[in-house]
Amino acid sequence: MVDDSADQKRRDWAAEKAAAYIHPRPAPTPRTVQLQLPTIDTAKDMPGAIAGVLKAVADGEISPSEAQSVVAIIEAQRKAVETTDLLERIEALEGSITR
Repeated sequence: MVDDSADQKRRDWAAEKAAAYIHPRPAPTPRTVQLQLPTIDTAKDMPGAIAGVLKAVADGEISPSEAQSVVAIIEAQRKAVETTDLLERIEALEGSITR
């Protein structure tokens, strides 16, 4: 690339190959995504929320990678709802046994 005696095409090729290492591409900056999703209070609400995300991808409102991030948040909500439901069920069972 810096050899002045080398063929210009070869120098251009070397510069092109080295460019990614010398000047890496900046990481994409995340953007805020706004979607209309249903309230997620129970596990039965999850499919509707995910369907809304899929529709947004299909309509070109958000990218697939943005959808992945939103679905990860929905999954965290699902785990929280599920944990709460299980805790309530366990407490109810324990209460019925001790009586």
